[in-house]
Amino acid sequence: MLKMSKITRTALRSNAALTALALLGAGIGMVGLAAPAMAQDYTQVNATGRVRGTDGKAIAGAKVEVRSTAQGFTRTAVTDQDGAYVISALPQGTYDFTVSADGYETFTDPAVRLIQGRAANQFNLQPSDAGAASDIVVTAGRVQVVDFSSNTIGQTVDVADVATRVPVARDLTSVVLLAPGTTGGDNRFGSVRDNGLPSVNGSSVSENVYYVNGLNITQFRNGLGAVAIPFEFYQTVQTKTGGISAEFGRFTGGMINATTKSGSNEWHGGITFNWQPNTLISKTKNTFAADNDSAYLKRSDFIAQLSGPIIKDHLFFYGIYDAVDLRWGQGYTGSASATQTGPAGCASNPTMCADYADLRKAGQQLVGTSYSRNANTSPFWGGKVDAVIVDGQRLEATYWNTSGKQIEEIYGTSQYTLASGQRYNPNTNAPDGYVTSNVYRAGGENYVFRYTGSFTNWLTLSAAYGVNKNSETTESGAPDLPYVLDQRNGANSSIGNTVSNASLNFDKRTFYRADADLRFSLLGSHHIRGGYDREDLDETSTTIANGGAQYTLLTASGDATTIDPTVGLPGGTPYAVARAFKTGGQFATRNTAFYAQDEWRLFQERINLNFGVRNDRFENRNAAGQTFFLAKNQWSPRLGGSIDPLGDGRTKFFGSFSRYYLPVAVNTNVRLAGSELDYNAYYVLNGLSATNVPILGAPITTGAGFTACPGNSPAGTACVVSHDGTVPSTASVVAANLKPQSVDEIVFGIERRLGHRIRLAFNFTQAKLNNSLEDASLDQAIVPYCIAQGKAASDCRSIWSGVEQFALINPGRDVVVTLSDPLPGETSARTVTLSSAALQYPLAQRTYRGVTFALDRESDGKWELHANYTYSKLVGNIEGGVRSNNGQSDSGLTTAFDLPALVDGTYGYLPNDRRHNLKVWGSYKFADWLTLGVNANVMSPRKFGCYGRAPASRDFDATAPGGITGLYYKTSGAYCDVANGKVVRDPTGFTVINDRFDRVGGVRPTTLGLVPRGSQLTAAWLAQVNLDATVALPTDAFNGFLRLSVFNVFNAQPALRLSETGTTSAGAPLPTYSLPVQYNLGRAARIQLGVAF
Repeated sequence: MLKMSKITRTALRSNAALTALALLGAGIGMVGLAAPAMAQDYTQVNATGRVRGTDGKAIAGAKVEVRSTAQGFTRTAVTDQDGAYVISALPQGTYDFTVSADGYETFTDPAVRLIQGRAANQFNLQPSDAGAASDIVVTAGRVQVVDFSSNTIGQTVDVADVATRVPVARDLTSVVLLAPGTTGGDNRFGSVRDNGLPSVNGSSVSENVYYVNGLNITQFRNGLGAVAIPFEFYQTVQTKTGGISAEFGRFTGGMINATTKSGSNEWHGGITFNWQPNTLISKTKNTFAADNDSAYLKRSDFIAQLSGPIIKDHLFFYGIYDAVDLRWGQGYTGSASATQTGPAGCASNPTMCADYADLRKAGQQLVGTSYSRNANTSPFWGGKVDAVIVDGQRLEATYWNTSGKQIEEIYGTSQYTLASGQRYNPNTNAPDGYVTSNVYRAGGENYVFRYTGSFTNWLTLSAAYGVNKNSETTESGAPDLPYVLDQRNGANSSIGNTVSNASLNFDKRTFYRADADLRFSLLGSHHIRGGYDREDLDETSTTIANGGAQYTLLTASGDATTIDPTVGLPGGTPYAVARAFKTGGQFATRNTAFYAQDEWRLFQERINLNFGVRNDRFENRNAAGQTFFLAKNQWSPRLGGSIDPLGDGRTKFFGSFSRYYLPVAVNTNVRLAGSELDYNAYYVLNGLSATNVPILGAPITTGAGFTACPGNSPAGTACVVSHDGTVPSTASVVAANLKPQSVDEIVFGIERRLGHRIRLAFNFTQAKLNNSLEDASLDQAIVPYCIAQGKAASDCRSIWSGVEQFALINPGRDVVVTLSDPLPGETSARTVTLSSAALQYPLAQRTYRGVTFALDRESDGKWELHANYTYSKLVGNIEGGVRSNNGQSDSGLTTAFDLPALVDGTYGYLPNDRRHNLKVWGSYKFADWLTLGVNANVMSPRKFGCYGRAPASRDFDATAPGGITGLYYKTSGAYCDVANGKVVRDPTGFTVINDRFDRVGGVRPTTLGLVPRGSQLTAAWLAQVNLDATVALPTDAFNGFLRLSVFNVFNAQPALRLSETGTTSAGAPLPTYSLPVQYNLGRAARIQLGVAF
């Protein structure tokens, strides 16, 4: 082995440096080269522990040597006066430990597995003098002890090992959900055949952060998940759920920290074939919106892996290629009148409609709305190179490419009448008439470089640089074909492209970081870790109309003897409205942070104190490059402590207080600070082309309200302009005193090690929301302010009508903002302070409290068992960045606080509340050729309320006919038709008048009553068991296996989500209220065949 030069070691050990450190302390103490346990970084572990004699006494000066069984390097440490040792910055893996001390027999353990969360061991040495045997109180050997260097709770899964025995779906979320304190969120925020992204300690699914080899791969536009990586690429996945050190930030949920596989001194290769045939999937029950018995899914993966040495002991590589063939489809339905006649009516076309639940009693049936077929055959490739320059000096480079394309074909939409026979038929599941296709592109290149250098026993330096690219685009299969809505003569049908816009999003994250670890003794043992990191987020987002414009075909009102005043044409004249629409821009966001954490060990390692602090800075810029949000000096204390009450390293009492901050999602830049071009031009309609593209005649210039068109529009001066394409000022749409979202967390617990492999744990967690971000209307506070300035109420309301000025605010806090317009009679907009009382919004609240009991019996090569149970309550009036009751994923821009009426009744049990959650998983090797695995989950259900039209009495301006909230927000309020305390589902007797306000019976509904969140409905308990059987192939030529994994063995299909929409947009009862909209997925199976050498 190459050794560090004597000159380097001498320089780093200089007494001058250590003396300087001592003088920084508040007291006088002896400074030495202590070796306390260390906090873990993103990818590496610190081997920590103690060396004792069999008499239980600490052995000072013992030599602990580790040798990597995979890559051959060696690292050495010497125990301090308390018998403690640390070997820092080791790659996760298997090591040979050799422990020796004068007067004791040398002990060797050739296969010690070190991964994050499980790298602490105690070695007990037998005295060389056999006469000392009478003093033996413990047996010589190694025992795993509790890690006192950290108060972090969560779970680490050695994916490359555990996933070969335990049945888990081959995705990151399924591994995360094994951890205590995690639940699956609403499935509308997930992907194909899963139950949603993870919610951690009650947070919304958009508040987690995801790392791979130190590279942040979180989707940063709205925080929903991470870029996809093949399951076989992962080595470990660590889910941190609480007590997280100052090094880690930019989340208010959980931190998911993964590492990938690496090469070694031995050549390894393998081919794995995964097959999930549709024939092995049981049909899931139908809902009124999804015709699940029409669904199919089939997937196959051909995975090739190769690793080995480039230069023995110094340079290694690992590579993977995954050829994917994924295909799936699904039919969709909606409710319609059972008595309607004609080409679009169920009564005239009974074979095209279907009964469902009790909808027939309400005079409704199901009708097909579309059928979607999808295919994705995009491959994945990636790799990693490790270089050990000399022992303690390491370089790593990781690369992977997730670029992919999904093609969707759509059939049987309402473009076809029922009578045509080309509409999707829920009775036969026939997709029928082709409509259009869409192309979805996602993914991109990712790479990260890391350097780690351990220069001496007390100094380690590290640095990293990386890039994460991700695209998400939606393009029509016919991008030159415009969307055309034909509303001539009372019609309302789509006759052109069914997709109105193309959405193009390209994300790039560039990060830089540097860290230093310093260890010394001063009134105890200290390990100080500090560092700095920066992320530059670049987003290019464009939404543009397919075909260049969206067209609406209309007929001038009146007859030939009259003139329609809107367009200045004789009545009956057909004309076209061409909407030119383009939004977006290029946006930059910069997140920076520095941190420092001191792990201080006292009283012979019996007490461990962690004092940490993190300072975050968030900056978001608009499309013109101007900063519109800047949060400086967001200080996050991370304080914790632990006690070893028995002094044996096997029991830990611990507690912590932490604050976490979440950056403002980049989709906020796009939605609030982008350029927007949106105008209507009017043309005489001269007919339609063969593809129903309008043939435009002369521009119409004689109508009312026309202004000059932006740019070089052929309409010239005859346009109605909503937005002219310039980047607007954000002073009126972002509060000047806006604070980022933050959460305060308290954790305390107990951990105990039993024997060699058993761990018991208990912990309590409380996570409480401090601030949340939401866009909200300010009109209800501005109008009284305007009147108080001596302005006429009518003039004030003519500007701020109730839905005029919205701004991103912290709900429940005072708001400093520039008005969107000058006050009546003034020429410049004022900057004002609006009180929380005037705004009428309550404080955003979310509180999670949970207790967890965990049992882990680690694998001994024959069997393992892991079980955890969490009892928790989650209450509040806001879920977080997303809103599960209506499926909104615009982080910080949901309808939750848009108007005061929409907040009524929203305090209660939140969507991610699960009172009971039991997880059990493990495996048993019955014979050398047969291993069985199990993964079971029992979870209590979600609670539901009712959302419908808010009554006009709750509007800012209660005199508006029909109600402003109901007009603009339809079914977003916690109000439904209530009789005798129950929500009414039967619409009989409620007649909708189709005026501007869609009123019921021409008047405001009088039966609308407040329905508090979670007070009406409860879904069903989930109890699911997955089983796995792996058979080793009987051959000595290679290592081969055949594996069958069965998910949801008993085909349990409880209703997991119920419809919470209780009224029509007009306020009439909705018969689909309370019906299931999601069942647990039916039984499915996966077959794997693998060979390796």
